[in-house]
Amino acid sequence: MRGSRVRSARWWLVASVLALALAACGGGGDDDQAAATTAAGATTAAGAGSATTAAGAAGARTVQVTVTGDQVQTAERRVKVPLGADVRLEVTADRADEVHLHGYDRKVDTDPGSPAVLEFTADVPGVFEVELEEAGLKLVELQVS
Repeated sequence: MRGSRVRSARWWLVASVLALALAACGGGGDDDQAAATTAAGATTAAGAGSATTAAGAAGARTVQVTVTGDQVQTAERRVKVPLGADVRLEVTADRADEVHLHGYDRKVDTDPGSPAVLEFTADVPGVFEVELEEAGLKLVELQVS
């Protein structure tokens, strides 16, 4: 009986810490609309060397892109996104560069082999190019409407 109370207390403590951490992230400003990180060692749902577009685990629209040399692999060249949707761009490139989401002016650096992740809320309607900046490679277009 004591063991189950301890496990229950631990679960409650972990849930409380996570809830506080998530609440702290909702402070306001531009940081609510976008977060950019490079996730070392992250994997894509379809595996390395492929690209897919799918709904993310947290309800975000996930767009995955792989760049090898001058070749861009993605499931769609133009991705339609509903206005107000959360979007997660995952770009795996074979070089250090910068992913730039034009129109929203969001950027994230790439490291070879590690997915660069750019998350934002699609709150501006229009068609926006995502580019590997230094290479001048168009990765995908986002159509927000």
